[in-house]
Amino acid sequence: MVEPDADHILLIYHMKKFATIFFSMILSLLFIHTQAQIESGTPLERVYKGFYLGAHGSTNGFGLNASYSFNKWLSVKTGYETLSLKYNFNFDELDIEYNANLNYKTGGILLLADLSYTRNLYISTGLVFNSFNPQMEGLAISDYAYGDITIPAEKIGSFEMDFEPGLKASPYIAAGFRGFMGKAKRLVFNFETGMYYMGAPDIKITSEGLLAPTSDPLLGQEELLENQFSAYKIYPVIKINLGYRIF
Repeated sequence: MVEPDADHILLIYHMKKFATIFFSMILSLLFIHTQAQIESGTPLERVYKGFYLGAHGSTNGFGLNASYSFNKWLSVKTGYETLSLKYNFNFDELDIEYNANLNYKTGGILLLADLSYTRNLYISTGLVFNSFNPQMEGLAISDYAYGDITIPAEKIGSFEMDFEPGLKASPYIAAGFRGFMGKAKRLVFNFETGMYYMGAPDIKITSEGLLAPTSDPLLGQEELLENQFSAYKIYPVIKINLGYRIF
């Protein structure tokens, strides 16, 4: 029975941690620039209130958003983001070599509210209707020798695993920084770091050939894999957004 190494599934998750340093450098530079712009004297009520359209990139995908600021304390926002990455790798299990393809898909629809507690700092909270759905498929690419018997790779078979979140509507919370740029202060920059709770993943396995027992519910391979990933209920988010006040 095939049990691919969990490290392959979490490769992209671990890579996201390294992005923190890069984004922090950008944040520091833009903070200095924005502070200088805000001090130019534009009335605050004209800076904050209005309807904004924006584009953003995050660890949960790239997308577009729309928001409305009622005043300097409260904004509501909606948007959509998506991300799809593919990764090919080989691994060995019980002296058999397999080739696998990981199709990492995530994203979602955002329904959020931003609550400011200073001129530039805010808390963002709400729901993400997430589309987190990594999929992995693979097949044996080497024969298996058992004494005088050799089982060809095509007889060993193939497998497919499908990962879905336990919660499609996931609570979201983040801490953010915003700064207004330009002479008219119509351009706004946001940086957020936070997380959403997606629950323990639901994993489905299908398999063929001699690997067919791997997907047999009586053997409990799905439950075993779900237990291995049950600790990963939190999805980390780092986000950069640029918006423009339309009116």
